[in-house]
Amino acid sequence: MVIRVAVARATGKLGSIVCDLVADDPELELTGAVVSSGGGHEGESIHEVAAVGPDGSDRVLKDCDVYVDLTSPEAAIGRASDSGAGTS
Repeated sequence: MVIRVAVARATGKLGSIVCDLVADDPELELTGAVVSSGGGHEGESIHEVAAVGPDGSDRVLKDCDVYVDLTSPEAAIGRASDSGAGTS
């Protein structure tokens, strides 16, 4: 079974490395790449995945098994609250 992975801050230094490692591993599949809005990378192809801005992160979360969030803690907590993650 292939594990579907999405990466937030996919064009940053660490995010680029994570995307490369995921793409090179036959047991993993890069299914989503979230980039900062206004950074000029929205719509770019990252290992054949179209990068989306923060507004598209809900779509990305629905299509992955693992979400690697390399953003700031404040941004990650805000996204989790908006999506209902961690709530009952």
